[in-house]
Amino acid sequence: MRAKLHFYLTDKNNKFARMIDGFIYLIILITVFDHGLQTMESMEKYHVILDDWELVPIVLFSIEYILRVYAAPNRLKYIFSFWGILDSVALIPYYFGLPADLREIRVLRFISIFKYDPAIVNIGKAFNDIKKELIIFSILTVFLLYVAAVGIYHFENPAQPENFADIFHSMWWAVATLTTVGYGDIYPITVGGKIFSSIIVFISLGVVAVPAGLIASAFSGIFKNKE
Repeated sequence: MRAKLHFYLTDKNNKFARMIDGFIYLIILITVFDHGLQTMESMEKYHVILDDWELVPIVLFSIEYILRVYAAPNRLKYIFSFWGILDSVALIPYYFGLPADLREIRVLRFISIFKYDPAIVNIGKAFNDIKKELIIFSILTVFLLYVAAVGIYHFENPAQPENFADIFHSMWWAVATLTTVGYGDIYPITVGGKIFSSIIVFISLGVVAVPAGLIASAFSGIFKNKE
């Protein structure tokens, strides 16, 4: 029974499995559209009906998730797998009483459309090959963010205490600068702050460029192996 259920829920070549996935995606689309309608003033008189619809996807997603857990050959492995967590995303906000806006993260389940695509396998292999390097650069980035926040706080707090009230407030400037977004809502006005910012920008360009090069190299290696 479990084996048959697992086959009908997961086999990519099975018409029934594709129909189930298609139905689930349709429900997600309707739910997202439903939430969008609730933000319109003209639809205020229908809010009760739109709110009641919320129970329909929750019941369907709950049944589907229970069946997938039941049918999985290794239940714990499925629950804590990427796809298992993605399936639970549709349920967690509702059962934990989170705001309705957060329930829209269920749209992430659309990612599972690509779970059987060979391209996803290649992406997974590429990131797996360079995961240690990415972890190192992630740690380095966090460290650099903190250093940038501390530095700009030291230079700018005396001149702009309202914008750089403390190191954690300064962290927003560090994020905007290291990502080279530069929103311009807060910026240095002191000489020391400007010099420090220039140094941080040049460093951040290197930190961002290296992971991009690693990822490109990993993909190139996978394509060569396939050939």
